[in-house]
Amino acid sequence: MKGSARHRHLVKDHCMDGGGTIKVKASTVLATSHDLNSAIHASTKGGTRRIDGLYAPDGSKVDAHADKQRGDEASTSGNAHAAANEKMAKVAARYQHNLNKKRRHAAHANQTEEEADDEESAKKAETILANSTENEQMQYRELFNFFDVDKDRTWGSIEFAQRMTDIGCATTVENASNLLYFAGVRDVDRITYNDFVQLMPKLKAFRKLLEKDAMREFAAKDTHGRGFITPKALREILHTMSGDEGMSKEHMDKIVKTADRERTGMITFEMFIRAIFGTPPLLVYKPKGRAASLLGAICFCGKPGKGDDSDEDLDEDGMPKL
Repeated sequence: MKGSARHRHLVKDHCMDGGGTIKVKASTVLATSHDLNSAIHASTKGGTRRIDGLYAPDGSKVDAHADKQRGDEASTSGNAHAAANEKMAKVAARYQHNLNKKRRHAAHANQTEEEADDEESAKKAETILANSTENEQMQYRELFNFFDVDKDRTWGSIEFAQRMTDIGCATTVENASNLLYFAGVRDVDRITYNDFVQLMPKLKAFRKLLEKDAMREFAAKDTHGRGFITPKALREILHTMSGDEGMSKEHMDKIVKTADRERTGMITFEMFIRAIFGTPPLLVYKPKGRAASLLGAICFCGKPGKGDDSDEDLDEDGMPKL
């Protein structure tokens, strides 16, 4: 545990449009919410002491020099605990070195630590914006302003949770803090526009991963390479992607209705992604087997393969039944 961040356990639910969730199952060595809160209470002595450095789960501060000395003394005997202490000491020493360097830089520039952090954040954001299109920059600003409820040019976990709940994705402040922390923000309760801009490449990469999963499921239903699936097939995809707990019928109905807005019964991958994220897909879907299906239709040979759950919803011409 380091700095002033308060929430460090893994968030496994990723919100989709309409309040649905995509479950990402992953193991973690991070502390649970209960254990983390206990550690914070111990390390701050009930909120009376400022967190400054690295802390163990029992609330004790990791002393780089003392722990390293104990590790050096015991590591020769093959003591695993001592070896772990030595590694923690190295991490603590590196953290303290970087912290002292930042403080010296701030003092030399006659700045507070927060002002120095803001300056560094602005430089990183400038690089990202320089490689972004004008349309992307407009989207960044609009999205940042959306979360900035009180319009003070910063926002945090409370405002984020409020806005997510407003759009139908019920989010607690704790879960909002977790999501923001693991997205890489430096302070979950004070996010500037430059901090927000630095999240964009990470969120873009994460979205691509989600789209790849969605494309894999979509392709499994589009076995004939037509480039579309039926509403029934989309529901089955959403059920698969939402995990064991599933998605509420209301949320699923909203996504399917949005995807099949023209009521044709033919939902493309782009319509699918737009219904989930509200924006066009980052990846391009290329149907497989289109040539083979066309050849089979011309030669009147071959039958639809198994696995396309939309077959029973199609007529004899391969079009959705109305």
